[in-house]
Amino acid sequence: MNHIEVLKAVRLRSNCSSGILDGFLLQDGLISLLPRVVDLVSDCDITVIAAGGIVDARGYVAALILGAHGVCLGTRFLATHESFAHPYYKQKLLEYNETNYTNVFGRSRWPGAPHRVLRTPFYTEWRHFPDDENEENQPVIGHSVIHGVPKEIHRFAGTIPNATTTGDLDCMVMYAGEGVGMIKEILPAAEVLRKLIEEAQQIIQQKFSHV
Repeated sequence: MNHIEVLKAVRLRSNCSSGILDGFLLQDGLISLLPRVVDLVSDCDITVIAAGGIVDARGYVAALILGAHGVCLGTRFLATHESFAHPYYKQKLLEYNETNYTNVFGRSRWPGAPHRVLRTPFYTEWRHFPDDENEENQPVIGHSVIHGVPKEIHRFAGTIPNATTTGDLDCMVMYAGEGVGMIKEILPAAEVLRKLIEEAQQIIQQKFSHV
């Protein structure tokens, strides 16, 4: 979604009793969009949660300054010890620092819903996958167990490699946000939270205590 599409969606979905603003998969950055969403719902009792590219305290504080009530971290918690992502996937989150917004993966499952993925060699090679094709007629490249149910994984499926996955992991989708390049290590989730809160407090004290 671009900014105009998101703002239209907010107008359609927002009402003074909903209490929360739905998240979206964004093509554009959060910095210019977030203040506009905050202004748009300012007369309603709606909680605005910022998501997209936030992986550390700097992004957390920036989102608060722009008017968000809180933040949602996705990729940062994917790269934690507790995450059920496959260890190989987690390692790739540390190795790659570039992403692309694409509809190559999961077209049959999520038509018209592009996602942001790691720019892996497989994606780079197949990024121009014909628009009239999808994963349904592609070969099986692996297997996984999802909610206790064994599943086949077809090439170009929107299924990420979890801890049970076997097969050609290099050819599977690996979702990641724009902030992936700032993730340098796999940490316990509690440590991610501790650093987020303590470093945010330090930033606020250092930058704004004199105001």
